[in-house]
Amino acid sequence: MLAALLIVPQAFAGNGFLKSVEAAQKQAKEKKQLIFVDLFAEWCGWCHRFAKEVVPSEAFQKATDDMVLLKLDTEDRGEGTQFARRYQITSLPTFAILDTDLSIAGLIRGYAPAPQFSKMVEETVQKYRKFQKLVEQEPSLTRDYPKRLEIAREFRIRQAFAKSEPRLKKLISEKNVPVAFRDDAWYELAVLYMQQSQFDQAVVTINEFKKAQSKGDSLEKANLLISDVYLSQGNYRAAAKELRDFKAKFPKSPLIANVDQILPNIERMVQ
Repeated sequence: MLAALLIVPQAFAGNGFLKSVEAAQKQAKEKKQLIFVDLFAEWCGWCHRFAKEVVPSEAFQKATDDMVLLKLDTEDRGEGTQFARRYQITSLPTFAILDTDLSIAGLIRGYAPAPQFSKMVEETVQKYRKFQKLVEQEPSLTRDYPKRLEIAREFRIRQAFAKSEPRLKKLISEKNVPVAFRDDAWYELAVLYMQQSQFDQAVVTINEFKKAQSKGDSLEKANLLISDVYLSQGNYRAAAKELRDFKAKFPKSPLIANVDQILPNIERMVQ
């Protein structure tokens, strides 16, 4: 009994908030609920104000009544820091709503008073439920390529990579998919691998795309992704070369303005 009592303070962060992703996910699966994640840091004044003014409010309690609550310190050099890195949380306060597989149902950034914040939570959940209904309709969308691409892209954005990847590959491989949607699927697949830091696979995908297509907006964007791969790896010389090659290959691309903006900065880094 004493051991159980000692465990409780470690699992909970107060006000009904858990402080372990594993514990929150376990409870969410058992209750079939979404997870509300309060991301904070000790230096964040707005985070403390949120905890003091919004969390105890009736509006917040009602909006999150059917959710598992999780609170993570983004600067704990542990799970909270890893979570912030995984979901690319760069500003505070930020609040994530996750599904039971830890994919993103929605993100809310910044502080708002209890009534407004609670409304944002409710609207975020409603938008996610609408997406889930679209996914339920997917079997009847065989030839609705825009909606199929929308579903695959949305899963990628929500970091449900295991659900996005096979859908994108199917759009790429099916014979009757219009070229524009096939090309978009190629690009989305490359981005998916980039998001997971699978840089080699991203490059392989882009090279396969280049064999299948020689022009188009999606191909141009995919070509630029290769420079992003090199930048992520700290290979600035290779990144600069890719950007110069891009300018030579696609001189009329609307993306040239972006290249001209970042290329000088990268070139200065290799001098």
